Amino acid sequence: MVFSLASVLVVLSLLIHYTSCERSGQHRTRLFQRQISPINLYPPLDISGPTPKPEWVDAYNQERQSGRIPSFAPSVKLPSGGISYDSSLDPLSSEVCSWTEGCRSPSDISDAPDGMMGISFDDGPQAGTPPLLNFLKTVNQTVTHFMIGSRILENTQGLMAALQQGDHIAVHTWSHPMMSTQSDQAILGELGWTLQIIYDLTGRLPAYWRPPYGDVDNRVRAIAENVFGMQTVIWNHDTFDWCLSPQDTNTCIGEGPVNEADLLEDLKDFSKLPKSPGLIILEHEITTHSTLAFVNSWKSFKAAGWDLRDIPSLFGHPWYQNAVGAFDKPTHLTSILDATPVVGPTSTLIQSSASTQNNTENITQNTTENITQNTTQPTSQSITDPSTHQKGKNSASSRANLSAFTWWTFGLILSVVNVF
Repeated sequence: MVFSLASVLVVLSLLIHYTSCERSGQHRTRLFQRQISPINLYPPLDISGPTPKPEWVDAYNQERQSGRIPSFAPSVKLPSGGISYDSSLDPLSSEVCSWTEGCRSPSDISDAPDGMMGISFDDGPQAGTPPLLNFLKTVNQTVTHFMIGSRILENTQGLMAALQQGDHIAVHTWSHPMMSTQSDQAILGELGWTLQIIYDLTGRLPAYWRPPYGDVDNRVRAIAENVFGMQTVIWNHDTFDWCLSPQDTNTCIGEGPVNEADLLEDLKDFSKLPKSPGLIILEHEITTHSTLAFVNSWKSFKAAGWDLRDIPSLFGHPWYQNAVGAFDKPTHLTSILDATPVVGPTSTLIQSSASTQNNTENITQNTTENITQNTTQPTSQSITDPSTHQKGKNSASSRANLSAFTWWTFGLILSVVNVF
């Protein structure tokens, strides 16, 4: 029995050593570690103002205490669709500067440089995304996609297809609300969770965002910039393509194109506009009709001499807070709050079509590495992440190996006990 006990102790020491090695080989626990369980990762689809993470609230409180976030009250949404501020506030003042009410902030990107057109599409990934991507690939054109967090959660493949093709990904909130009507906490949730899901899936932390309906004021701008490091992007021409239904009919009353053919003519008219200022046209990838109208107007803009680019490439700015261009390997962050905001141009921007064709393999590898490294803490408002099974494959394999070894060890212990 003495030999039996010694044998058992030896085997147990081997088990403890193996477990220790397994743990030391894993990544250190990070703030956003991807959960082994495929549940409780993100807020429910389209919930307005999802609960922010505590660390985002802490960062906000620091900015608020430093005086970098205005304290005026949110606007109120009117039945007409407009907004109204408290009577003590002037929405056109430098304190508030509401874009909806007609104030243009010098910190917003609204115009492209002379002769240039910034191409961007909102509300994806949706039905219009695949035909858009197919066309862009044939002409080596990059665009910016301002994506909704809930749509990404529904269609992660759409996000990854745009990313791997070399397009620029930016933020368009979690549920598409009028942002000036939201509380500070709701704004944190709308922006933070959209940043989080994009970072979790791609390893890239967006540096740009567009407010739904263009509804933004200095309070919202300050939270986006000072808490999350994002630049606000608006537009200077609107296609009203969001009025088109999947059946190619107009759903708006008294505005917008009648159908896809009408939208195409509107876009061709835009191509004839003066080259100063440059164009940033509001377009959407909601339906195939909106994106196909752009596809069929693209040659008109090129023929008119416009220099067509994604949004950051208009200014030579980095695409992301932790990556310069489309295909360079992003810097790993322990938190979406760790990156430095985009503050100026860079001469090393990677955006050529040659890079788009030659680096697809690199971005796929980098994305795969990030999926196994980047992580998310659960929230009380959560649903299943449909892509966690694949992303957690390496962790599952490690757990399976440890489990097999554990059962083999206990089997050996039982054998030793039976013999002695």
